[in-house]
Amino acid sequence: MKWGKKVGKKVGKQVEETINKSRKHFWRIVTWSAILLGAILIGRPLFSLIKTRREIRQLNREKAIYEASIRRDSMLIENLKNDEFLERYAREKYFMQGKNEQVFIVE
Repeated sequence: MKWGKKVGKKVGKQVEETINKSRKHFWRIVTWSAILLGAILIGRPLFSLIKTRREIRQLNREKAIYEASIRRDSMLIENLKNDEFLERYAREKYFMQGKNEQVFIVE
């Protein structure tokens, strides 16, 4: 009988250790699954947010460039209403000439 009790205790301990290892393994899997799921659920919107902010910055840069161009063109339109400026602009930009003038283009 003594031999049977010793074997039974030994087998019982092995079974207990196996169960404890299984429980630890189960909880490791559950923990890593929760971490992975959290990373997926949080990561996707985070990457989307980063991409959207990058696009917004790029669009704001383009907006500033276009606004500067609009201001420059608006000033040019206002100046072209002045006859003296219009004449000077035509001479410089399009090589036009006034009465009794000759234009020589030197490059």
